[in-house]
Amino acid sequence: MSADPFRSAPLQESSRPAERISAADMHAPSSLASQHGEIDRRLTFVLDEIGSPFYALDASGRFVSVNRAAEIYYGLPRQALLGRVIWDALPGTAQMLRTAFDSVLATGEPILIETNPDNAAAPLSLKAFPFRDGVGVSFSAWDAQRRAEEVLRESQAQLAALADNLPLGVVYQMNDAVGFQERRFLYLSASCERLNGIPAERALHDPSLLFELILPEYREAIAKKQFEAHRDRVPFDIEFPIRHARTGEVRWQRIVDAPRQLPSGAYVWDGIQIDITEHKQAEEHLRLLVNELNHRVKNTLATVQSLAAQSFARVSAEPDDPAAKARQAFEARLFALARAHDVLTRENWEGARLADVVREVFAPYQRTTGGRDAITATGPDRRVPPAVALSLSMALHELCTNALKYGALREPGGQVHIAWSVSAGPPTERLTMRWTERGGPAVVPPAQKGFGSRLIEDGLPRELDGSVRLDFDPDGVVCTIDVPLS
Repeated sequence: MSADPFRSAPLQESSRPAERISAADMHAPSSLASQHGEIDRRLTFVLDEIGSPFYALDASGRFVSVNRAAEIYYGLPRQALLGRVIWDALPGTAQMLRTAFDSVLATGEPILIETNPDNAAAPLSLKAFPFRDGVGVSFSAWDAQRRAEEVLRESQAQLAALADNLPLGVVYQMNDAVGFQERRFLYLSASCERLNGIPAERALHDPSLLFELILPEYREAIAKKQFEAHRDRVPFDIEFPIRHARTGEVRWQRIVDAPRQLPSGAYVWDGIQIDITEHKQAEEHLRLLVNELNHRVKNTLATVQSLAAQSFARVSAEPDDPAAKARQAFEARLFALARAHDVLTRENWEGARLADVVREVFAPYQRTTGGRDAITATGPDRRVPPAVALSLSMALHELCTNALKYGALREPGGQVHIAWSVSAGPPTERLTMRWTERGGPAVVPPAQKGFGSRLIEDGLPRELDGSVRLDFDPDGVVCTIDVPLS
């Protein structure tokens, strides 16, 4: 009999408890066979208790051991398998296992096989390894967690491929180091080289390579903003130019970065870098066009003003002369239009702050009496579209002119108050503005509409698709404007 206790007869299941082997027994030659049998029984007991199927083959491929999980998996009792050649007993395993069996016998090295046999309910993970003078085989079906892990790996690979192929973007993730300068990339897509000229592998090891591409005059502001965001754990969004490491071209980049807390409580930073050079170039082109448009419109207004001055050159300067009044009214309206235009020019004609529009209109008419402003305004400082800004400017100018000639601004103690609010209602937000005069002479409704009344009551609703109500209350004119902000 061999001295190796594992080279004994085929394992058989034991029905009695394991017994302790004494030191004396271990040294008694007469008890050596019983010791080997006891070891085999204990091994059989252990193999039966594990949850994974296991069987052992001798060098000829015959079953010498089969555990309970393997019986259940194959649906055969171990007595039906022991002593039989596996290729005969289980023909379906020949293609899957024969090469691994021969390799383990020849090299003595274990082999891991992942396969999906036709009769299996799920893919198998199978390991063949040296066992006694043959081969031991253990295997398990992929459970839900294993399949989920595989799906996750495939999804991550797909996302990585997508990030690597972004034509104008870099996806990255950074750690949340205690020291801001200690931050390192956890992930950086391969598109980094295309956008920055530095391979992702180099930037992963040394993030400062990317920071050094930023034009020097922008570095301090960017570092400060990133540090504050990192300190407070708040997202940040910043734009800056870099010099491409390979081409030397200056290109504009935008970085959007946000913290994310992991289930462990730790934080990581998810970010994306986007090349916005073409967008910046389009913005610059648009700015040039707007500036040129503003210049031409100002020239046009100046030309109109010059034409008006030449046309009214022979008009009497007497204040009560109708022609002189017409000239003054025309010029005042032209100046009101120019002031509204200036407000929109400062905002590149993308809209205007309502408070700025109101302040510009009231500036020529504002006065202070007894420490009180003659005109006061309250309301949220909302941005309004260009069309709303222009129409309101002209309407408020006409109200101011009328109040100066006939209403509250005619008297030293007269007061004008304008208040507005914005309400969210279908299908869009609406602006409601109320003009109220008090302290002026008693108001008498006009016998006929003048230009100002027609502009306010007819022109404003038509231009803005809203409504206007002009009340000539004896205590003072009240004008209510309701228009959509779209």
